Amino acid sequence: MKIVAPSYVIIAILEAMETNSSGIGFAETCEFDYKIDGDENYIVFTAKEGVNLEPKDWFWLGYFVREYVE
Repeated sequence: MKIVAPSYVIIAILEAMETNSSGIGFAETCEFDYKIDGDENYIVFTAKEGVNLEPKDWFWLGYFVREYVE
């Protein structure tokens, strides 16, 4: 899944995946690549082999990320 958003949202996602227990768990289930550049900001998630990311996983990541957005 690719998320294109303003840089502050991408930064919030990265912070949540480093400091929030649910975010840390989510980060363990996938590989991710990101770019933060004035005109192009995105993060791409790819599930690790054998992992099935379900809609609820994305919901909870978003739920906790919103606490990191100022």
